[in-house]
Amino acid sequence: MLKYRNIIILILVPGLLALLSCFGVAAAFCGWSHVAGWTAPPPVYLGVCPVQMRLDSLAAIFLLLLSLVSFSVSLFSPGYLEHLRGRVSPGFYWLTVYLFIASMAAVVLAANALTFLLFWEVMSLSSAALVAFDMTSTQAQKAALIYLGATRIATALLAAGFLWAHQLFDSWAFAGWNFGGPETLGPSVLIVLGFAVKAGLWPFHIWLPYAHPTAPSPVSALMSGVMIKIALYGILRLFAFQSGASLEIALLILFLGTVSAVWGVLFALVQRDLKRLLAYSSVENVGLIALGIGLYLYGHHCGLESIAAAGAVAALFHSLNHGLFKSLLFLGAGAIDASVHTRDLSHLGGLGRAMPWTLLYFVTGSAAITALPPLNGFASKWLIYQGLFQVAVDSGNLVHVGLAIAVIGILAVVGGLALACFTKAVGIAFLGRARSRAASEARECAPPMVLAQGLLAVLCLCLGMGSPWVGRLLSELVSGQFSQPFVPELPMVNLALALLLVAGCLYVAALARTERSLKKYCSWECGYGRLNARMQATGESFAQPIASLLRPVLQYRMRAEISGRDRRHFPEQVKAEAGMQSLLESRVYGPLIAAVRWLSAHMARLQAGSIHFYLLYLLVAVVSLLVAGVVL
Repeated sequence: MLKYRNIIILILVPGLLALLSCFGVAAAFCGWSHVAGWTAPPPVYLGVCPVQMRLDSLAAIFLLLLSLVSFSVSLFSPGYLEHLRGRVSPGFYWLTVYLFIASMAAVVLAANALTFLLFWEVMSLSSAALVAFDMTSTQAQKAALIYLGATRIATALLAAGFLWAHQLFDSWAFAGWNFGGPETLGPSVLIVLGFAVKAGLWPFHIWLPYAHPTAPSPVSALMSGVMIKIALYGILRLFAFQSGASLEIALLILFLGTVSAVWGVLFALVQRDLKRLLAYSSVENVGLIALGIGLYLYGHHCGLESIAAAGAVAALFHSLNHGLFKSLLFLGAGAIDASVHTRDLSHLGGLGRAMPWTLLYFVTGSAAITALPPLNGFASKWLIYQGLFQVAVDSGNLVHVGLAIAVIGILAVVGGLALACFTKAVGIAFLGRARSRAASEARECAPPMVLAQGLLAVLCLCLGMGSPWVGRLLSELVSGQFSQPFVPELPMVNLALALLLVAGCLYVAALARTERSLKKYCSWECGYGRLNARMQATGESFAQPIASLLRPVLQYRMRAEISGRDRRHFPEQVKAEAGMQSLLESRVYGPLIAAVRWLSAHMARLQAGSIHFYLLYLLVAVVSLLVAGVVL
């Protein structure tokens, strides 16, 4: 009996998920050229409207992303679950993963507000269960509570915004909503903030660095690669491809996107936990996608079609790109965790020799996320720059021109910091000498886990090389919004060939010079003996100059202890420990939670145990609602 159960869990269940993912890919390609709708039969009803689904070209993009990542997860998960044996039930894992993936697909296909909210809640609760998979861990319990709190706030904001929109338009169907008028500013703000919480935009990103380190790596790939994009899909669906939005909403999204990009990369740079680093990097990249959406809304509002088209294509393309290379990086982190049983960079090192395939794919994902050509991240970020340049050139408002130039400068800094961040991740984890015994005994992960990473790495390369073709397809999608859309095309193939030629020439020149002048010397050891792992650069030392420069934002602290009788001249032991705390957590969310606890403790006195008081509360509540209904 146990044998058959293992066969089902290790082969049949992931195989079924892979098959369903292939069907999802096929449905996405069909939905690109055909619009399909489905309404549930009358017994299945949501009180005031039916369950309705609609597949069009916009939904097809995100359904394709979900299907590709789900296929990779189906290959990766069986080997990864061996690493979690005894800590998580495979049956519970697969049941919740199936529910999570199905609910994400249903959210993408939802055609009205109530259907959307129903499956949004299923998506939130199933992902929260996966975050809390190991309830014996205090860290997992805390992460699950923080994530659940964020999902409750997001759902409350969305529900309020949807109810307000229904009151304005007298319809639950998304097709009947139009947020272009000034009277829709209120519900627009609520809906955008609700999606911003779920997407992890600043300042609502707090849940990401808690949820991702505790969730299994395949789940982190689904959450960061797909789930947070679905929140951005909601903004695209209701505002970008539905009716547009006011200038205030466009500037709000631009502001949140810019701050998220800067904030995320700064905190990613100083992380020791590899998955926590990737979580903060997701904050940066959702900020870049929000920038693209903001550019679209700004161009649409001001009648600048070239800016709007570039922003829309950039947002869609980077959503697809980030979903692929961030899923690849999370699977790479999972392969490291399964082999070394730690994600702490200070305990890694030298993994490149033991895990060459994981090194290759992790470097590919890192190059893509840092926008190095010819990979896909370069193409979509280039479109964002093009949109900002066009704002600076075509906009007649001097304030907006100045803001565009400032954002271009900020993005250039963000790109440099992202390159430093992933140079640190690759260099500390894979290069040099092993910093722990577990790292020295590491082995390459199982072949299906390698295959899952390889599939995503190949997709990153193909999307990069095929970016002109993908850009034209996405331009066709947004062409219905403009009379003459123009999206600048990047000659990626020519650029890749030029880079390959330059790299080859440099390699041949360096090889020839090395053969002529190669000399061997004993390294100068300063009296310490042979080189060892402690002499290598650490993650803290790599990030320390930038962290010290931005000390007020990062709350960065370095504490050093020097011990010994004559510690000034002959120290016997030196310890240095770096610490960092989020400014938002210490100055905003911490005091806010303390205030809520204080208020909750005092409101408990209302439970007096008297039926008369409870009847009085009901009377006051009913009268207040009646007065509010009359006034509003």
